[in-house]
Amino acid sequence: MFIRSSYILVLSATAILLSTLTMAKDALAGQEDSVDKSYELTATATLASDYMFRGVTQTQDDPAVHAAFDFTHSSGFFAGVWGSNVDFQDGGPSDDEADLEVDVYVGYGTDFSEDWSGDATIIRYILPGTSNDSDLDWNELLVGLHYKEYVSFLVGYSDEVFNIDDRGIYYSVSGNWPVAENMRLTASVGYYDLDDALNDSYTDWSLGSELDIGMFTLRLAYVDTNSAANDLFGADQVDGRLVASITASFSQ
Repeated sequence: MFIRSSYILVLSATAILLSTLTMAKDALAGQEDSVDKSYELTATATLASDYMFRGVTQTQDDPAVHAAFDFTHSSGFFAGVWGSNVDFQDGGPSDDEADLEVDVYVGYGTDFSEDWSGDATIIRYILPGTSNDSDLDWNELLVGLHYKEYVSFLVGYSDEVFNIDDRGIYYSVSGNWPVAENMRLTASVGYYDLDDALNDSYTDWSLGSELDIGMFTLRLAYVDTNSAANDLFGADQVDGRLVASITASFSQ
């Protein structure tokens, strides 16, 4: 019953988000000439079969709804907020009662040349409504280097990873390659150095594809980790799996 109810809740919330985006797009159609082009506002809504963060499920294999609102200025400054449902534990006396994640971030990006660009982001991961003895909020600095739209390198640094008050460093490289009009193949590999915080580290990777259809993007990816992740989080949380999602995007 709980799983069925969670599916209904996720689908209902996504329908509302997508309807709102569609109405906003229709309302602003034809007004592009009056919009200040020095900035861009973007809203996205995503329905996913699972919420995976660096190879680890954040919803106990259940579906997730993500929503994001972003502001980008021509100077390179950007800021935004991102939210999703989460479920880290299946009840019991040790349940942290987390069911919502809200990420708030600000950053700056710049072009180094026609081919290369970079950005730096400060992000606060907020888990409101947790039990009295659970504080899961933490900060991270993300630094990215990008070659055109094809390859990205990322380093994430936190001195309080998962609110453990110890260091965690995440390294990743990702890429996407056009194979047809509006279709791309995607791949990524990451290494999470958690030796200080959890006395071990692990590797995650993914292979997938993306297809753009109007304001929607369809994604399908296989996500997996190495055996070290099993020891850290448990096999049920990190076993290889297919993750499907659909995202609606609107920009002004």
